Amino acid sequence: MIIEGLRETILSYTENDKDALAVIFGQEDAKEKILSSILADHHVLIEGPPGVGKTTLAKHLASILPAVEAVKGCSFHCDPKDPVCPFCIAQARDGNLEVEMVKGFKRFVRIQGSPDLTAEDLLGDIDPTKAFKYGPHDYRAFTPGKLLKGNRGIVFFDEINRIPEKLQNTLLQVLEEKVATIGPYDIDYASNFIMLATMNPREHAGVEELSDVLLDRFDIVQIGYPETPEREKEILQKYGNQIGGVDVPDDVLDAIVKLVRSTREEPWSKEMDQGASARAGLSLYEKVQTISLLKKRNVATVEDVKAMALSSMGSRVKPSPESKYYDNVLTLLEEIKVDVLG
Repeated sequence: MIIEGLRETILSYTENDKDALAVIFGQEDAKEKILSSILADHHVLIEGPPGVGKTTLAKHLASILPAVEAVKGCSFHCDPKDPVCPFCIAQARDGNLEVEMVKGFKRFVRIQGSPDLTAEDLLGDIDPTKAFKYGPHDYRAFTPGKLLKGNRGIVFFDEINRIPEKLQNTLLQVLEEKVATIGPYDIDYASNFIMLATMNPREHAGVEELSDVLLDRFDIVQIGYPETPEREKEILQKYGNQIGGVDVPDDVLDAIVKLVRSTREEPWSKEMDQGASARAGLSLYEKVQTISLLKKRNVATVEDVKAMALSSMGSRVKPSPESKYYDNVLTLLEEIKVDVLG
């Protein structure tokens, strides 16, 4: 069952000729595919490089979720009309349920993929204090994990391909059946959520190949870098922080965009395994303002862009293994800077 009210909310945007994912500039094809998948109650795996708005998109979806009635204080956001966790079921039996309205952003759970992540992190574990009080096999000793806390909401699983294969198998029942069976308690816990997972298909270090059976639980959508310089400029103006009242003229904005995009376009893209993202542009946009403040100026210049380029972009690009700059990214960026900005 799709999250309550989400389908109606998305369709209301369409009926009013509004973009439900306007928080992402451009990417119209990708946004249509994501919304179509969500309307069909499918989980979505978003492929793309870092810094293209995947996290922003997931948080935005959670923010437009309408508020729902839930049992007050319930970690699973149980529906008072149909409680699913043992605690709420017991309360309902005793007629002690209290109700509260839970907003969408409170039903947003973020999980960061990591080889150190455990099944207990995802599904839950025994709380030693409660186990001592109630007994280790009493449901009251169980503390839910992040997946179960996403019930009736959005679960954002960032870099899902960083989790080990064993943990991938833990996800299968939850994604397919929308319930999680917790062995020691012999109880099924509801986990009705939409999962938006991400992965960078070009990342190789510290990642696992996703199994076919796990991939079968997702619709796959690709998101790339901003399509045009104009889009990139809009992102800087909307999401870049304004610092100290410093003015950033058009020629400075154009220089930032030109420099960032040059790492993704010919001829310099041949040297890159990963070009600079929009996040790199935002960093540079903010640093040209701060360097202006340090120099007691209230207007940024193209010279500020040149001065801050390496520090903003050095950690956000990756030379390809075949590049002669593979072990010296700063030299590569210096040459790009001179070529593009003089």
